[in-house]
Amino acid sequence: MVSENIPAGATQDECILAALAHASVILPFWGLIGAIVIWATQREKSRFVGFQALQALVYQLALIVGGFLGVACYMCSFFLIIFLVLPVGAYALAAFATEGAANSDLLGGLLGIVMTTFPFCIMGVLALVGLAYVLYGLYGAVRVLQGHDFRYAIVGRRLEQYLQREAPAA
Repeated sequence: MVSENIPAGATQDECILAALAHASVILPFWGLIGAIVIWATQREKSRFVGFQALQALVYQLALIVGGFLGVACYMCSFFLIIFLVLPVGAYALAAFATEGAANSDLLGGLLGIVMTTFPFCIMGVLALVGLAYVLYGLYGAVRVLQGHDFRYAIVGRRLEQYLQREAPAA
């Protein structure tokens, strides 16, 4: 239900369209297309819907770019592990040759644990950040559906300032 504090006299239909733009974050890539379609078709008709859809568009674009950067970090973690294995492995062989098997086994075991868990820790962090990102977008959809003028923490304020600079003086 839309409350009385709908910004700038926006209708219930406008709130629903704005909420759809935010909620489309649950479908990466496709949701971005949805936000683009809503923004392109509604920006001239409703300033409220246009701004909310533009925020959702930029927010989702940041999610996609961040996802690519996160996957790149994940892939680099494998290369980092490979390059760590060579010097640590050489040290383990030297320890085995001079001090016996006890120290080299411990070092080899630690190396194996780090090699297998580090990339998965990065993937876990990526999954948690992605989930938080989607939940924040859904929170924006709920707030807009309730009739509130929603702004994303960083994106909303910057877009608003940009649009005010670009707006022609009347």
